[in-house]
Amino acid sequence: MDREEDKEEEVLEEDDLFLHNLNSTLFVKRDYDEKQFDYEWMEILEDTIPYIDNILRNPKRFIINEEEIVKVELARKVTVESVIHLTQHTNLIQKIEDNGDVKPSKILNINKEESMDTYENRFIYTLLNDLRFFFEQRTKDTSGISYCLDKRNLAYEANTKVYGEDLKISLNVSDVTKNVNDHAGDSATMSYADRIKKLKTQIDGFFGTELMQILGKLHVSPVRSPIKKTNVILKNPNFRKAEALWNYLQTYQSKDKKEKEKRDYFDKGVLKDEYDQAFLMAFIANRNYMSSSTSTTETNIMNQMIQRLIDNLLETDLELTEDKIGEMFDKQLSLMKEKNAKRTKRIYQIMDERLDYENKSMRDLVELFGKEA
Repeated sequence: MDREEDKEEEVLEEDDLFLHNLNSTLFVKRDYDEKQFDYEWMEILEDTIPYIDNILRNPKRFIINEEEIVKVELARKVTVESVIHLTQHTNLIQKIEDNGDVKPSKILNINKEESMDTYENRFIYTLLNDLRFFFEQRTKDTSGISYCLDKRNLAYEANTKVYGEDLKISLNVSDVTKNVNDHAGDSATMSYADRIKKLKTQIDGFFGTELMQILGKLHVSPVRSPIKKTNVILKNPNFRKAEALWNYLQTYQSKDKKEKEKRDYFDKGVLKDEYDQAFLMAFIANRNYMSSSTSTTETNIMNQMIQRLIDNLLETDLELTEDKIGEMFDKQLSLMKEKNAKRTKRIYQIMDERLDYENKSMRDLVELFGKEA
């Protein structure tokens, strides 16, 4: 019993000596490039466009009465308003016939015309012009797809001395993490390019509608914020959606994230400590496997590694309890068992598939030879 305790103390002394004499460096070369685009605006546009389409299919109109005094022979139609106007302007009466007929020299002519130059229509006209500019700007700013590329090359060099034995290690690690998002949105089933193409087709189509063509030719003045709360804008669901889009465009702030980083440095923090511990673990495993002592078993090696791991955990978190350590080990053990079970299941599946294939091939050969016989 005393020998085992002495041996444990000797192991701990060797480990402490290992770390005491350790001289290590971890050189890190990092190339980081990230572009994360804000695609919320696409969802807003896709949600609102059907409502704008409803407005453009049934634009609001009103009747304009243009009044003018013309010669009788040029009057298109004599209306009640024309007669009333004549009774109020008797100077336009040329003569009154003996039978009482009135013969005017000129008369009021009223031309009734439909017009789309309403406030609501000018609101939609201005909104679509702003929308086109916004769309072109956003597609320019978000050309491409979201991605994150993180390249790290690590060079770990270390040496130490334990009881006159020189130990060295040299390790190079290349770590590349790449995440690409070709779907602009959480629930998108179309690619970014397809969604952009569809939106562009819809917006361009709006500018070919009657409302946009007519108001464009009239060179109507654009509306300005705040939007007037007319009955149509307040009560019509299509216009309420259009006003919500207007407010969104007026207050939009990009949430795009673009970050680049290139730097070379010597790590002196947690990462280097982890590599130091890995070097120590390798030393422990190598020392025990190379030992000729029959008392050294795989269980002892495992115990030493677990002991070192627990030491590291306690150094990291002084408030770590036995229950918490037990939970951590149980969780990791369950995950590893599940992973091994899946691996075993896959191996059996591959073997079954291969046996089925071989059996089928054998049956085909038997049938072939049977036919030839």
